Amino acid sequence: MILSVEIPDKIAKQFHLDQASQSRALLEAFLLQRYAEGELTSGQVGEFLGLSFHETEQFLHDHGSPPNVTPEEHLRDLANLDRFRTR
Repeated sequence: MILSVEIPDKIAKQFHLDQASQSRALLEAFLLQRYAEGELTSGQVGEFLGLSFHETEQFLHDHGSPPNVTPEEHLRDLANLDRFRTR
């Protein structure tokens, strides 16, 4: 799907956006927002941006996006780690 968005020249100039970077910047912003809202996984963000696992993790880190992990998931992961440690 192609979605066109008109960005005023004043904004484009302020952020040094050319036509190619505008599309990528808007896609990244859209995906980061949806990730922050829990609508996308990190895997989906990476897939949509064509990034490897490590590149995706770095991308999310660089943009200040915390992992989408609930407290319950953290507790489950800790319990799993304890299980492996005792083996």
